Amino acid sequence: MEALILMSRVPIPGKTKTRLMKVLTGEACAEIHRCFLLDLFNVFKYIKKDKDIYLTYTPEDSFFLMKEIVPDYINCFPQKGEDLGEKMLNAFEYVFGRGYEKVALMGSDIPDIQPGEIEDSFDKLEKSDVVLGPTFDGGYYFIGMKKLYKELFTADLKWGKKTVLAGTFDIANSLGLKVNLINKHRDIDTKEDLVYYKKRIDNGEFEDMILPENTINFIRDKWGDSGHVKKCIEG
Repeated sequence: MEALILMSRVPIPGKTKTRLMKVLTGEACAEIHRCFLLDLFNVFKYIKKDKDIYLTYTPEDSFFLMKEIVPDYINCFPQKGEDLGEKMLNAFEYVFGRGYEKVALMGSDIPDIQPGEIEDSFDKLEKSDVVLGPTFDGGYYFIGMKKLYKELFTADLKWGKKTVLAGTFDIANSLGLKVNLINKHRDIDTKEDLVYYKKRIDNGEFEDMILPENTINFIRDKWGDSGHVKKCIEG
C-alpha cells in the first residue's frame, strides 16, 4: 500500500503565497495558489488507482473555502504542529498509522510535476530509505519513506532556509540511511519564480507534458503583460 500526502495552505487572500505580494494582490496570490491545486489534482488523476491521496491543510477552520475543488477520492485532514517540520512529521505519523508501506509528502507549489516523476519516487524507494525532490532554493518539495524517521524533521533544520536539503542529507547520513533523488523543480514563491515560469511558457517548454494549464492561464492572463514582466525583472 502506497500513499501520497499533499501539504497545502487553504488559498485565503493575504494568508497564502505572501512572498508574491510584492507583485500580486492578496486576492491574486490566493488565486494562483488555487491554480496550483487544480493542476496537481489533475496530475493525481493518473496515479490514484495505485496510490491513496491525502491532503493536509491549514488553517483547520477554513477548509470550507477549498472544499468544492477537492476531488472526492482525496482524504483530507488538518495540519498539526508549530513549525513546518512538526507539521510534516505529524502528517507522516497519521498516514503511516493507517498501514501504508510507502508514504510520500509534497508541497503544493510545484504545479508542473508529472505523474511519472511521482511514480519514479516510489520506485526508487525499493532500493533506498528516503527519496527527496530538491528545489533550486536549497530546500525540497518532496520526501518519501518506507518508515518514519522522526529525526529528519527536527527544528534544528531551520525550515524555510537554504540549508534544509543539505541539513536533511547530513541527518540521513548520520542515521546510515540511503537517500535517492528525483527531478529538481523550482517552486513558485517569488517574483523571480514567476519570471522564470513565464519564460518557460513563452519557450513552449510545457507542450510535451501534462499541462499545468490553470497556472499557465493565470500567468498569461493576470501576469503576462510584457511591460509588467520587464518591470519586475528590473526590480
